[in-house]
Amino acid sequence: MSALEIVHTHEYDEAVRRRDAGFEPVECAFGQYGSVLGPLCLDHHGTESHREGVALRACRDLYGARASDPRFVVTGTPDADAVLAIVALAGLVPRERLRPEFYELVDRHDVDPIGLDMLESGPGEELAWFNQRSELFQTEAGFHKAIGHMVDLLRRGLDDETRRQVHKMELNRRKKALGGIVALYDLQDRALPLPADPASQPLRRGAAAHAGPGVVLLVKSTVWGFDQWYRLAPVVVSYAERMAKTTAGCPDVETAEALFGRGGLMNVWPALGRGWGGRATIGGSPRGVRQRVSDAEATAHVLVRTLASRASPRSSPSAP
Repeated sequence: MSALEIVHTHEYDEAVRRRDAGFEPVECAFGQYGSVLGPLCLDHHGTESHREGVALRACRDLYGARASDPRFVVTGTPDADAVLAIVALAGLVPRERLRPEFYELVDRHDVDPIGLDMLESGPGEELAWFNQRSELFQTEAGFHKAIGHMVDLLRRGLDDETRRQVHKMELNRRKKALGGIVALYDLQDRALPLPADPASQPLRRGAAAHAGPGVVLLVKSTVWGFDQWYRLAPVVVSYAERMAKTTAGCPDVETAEALFGRGGLMNVWPALGRGWGGRATIGGSPRGVRQRVSDAEATAHVLVRTLASRASPRSSPSAP
């Protein structure tokens, strides 16, 4: 087997150049610049949102497709979806180690994680363990480290003590996520007081999206916490200080389209600037452009104004 080669880039043109040199792009989405696709078409963001997730396709249909030439070009964070796809494509573990209950969960968590409690199943604990690994930076080294963790997980599994630690860390993550809340805004762009016990609030999705005055939540957190943040607002803007990145999201397609029209947040990315992009439910700031908390705050205000402009014709009898 040839040696695994990973190239990480924030640049669309560099991803194209590597693709043309024979590297397979995996989740190489660059916002409004578009996605860079290779022969296997391994992306499901933006205009490629109609495609299935990359880990699902790689494990189910494309195992070993790049085993003889394991060269990949990537961007962004080494999340479980992209990493598991590379492991399967390169044949880094025997095929029988790729259990459908695990790779289907990875796909579900990547596409629609809200309302999914990973402590309720063995595969969920395994995915939570991977997500808890540290120093998975947006670099070639970060991807190699993540791939090593994934291969070890698939080959060895988790013992009982490790699973207990996973539970402890996951519960701590949920608590820490709620501690990162900066502000909750209503349609008048006013900051609202927070509920005394945010963890007890129901998820603001579907019909519940309009159940409270808060519409956009701004957070600054060192952990992923959208599953907790959507209890306070149907739109969340998250600032990740370590990566200097801003992410905006809605809990599901139904909620995103109810708030922003058909296509959900796809309608919002152009208003946020060149390079912003993602899917109908979630996306982020331009690749390689460092953000500040003030940028995340400005993003939250743009989203509030967008929601207010969509709500005003419906709420005003004199509106045309």
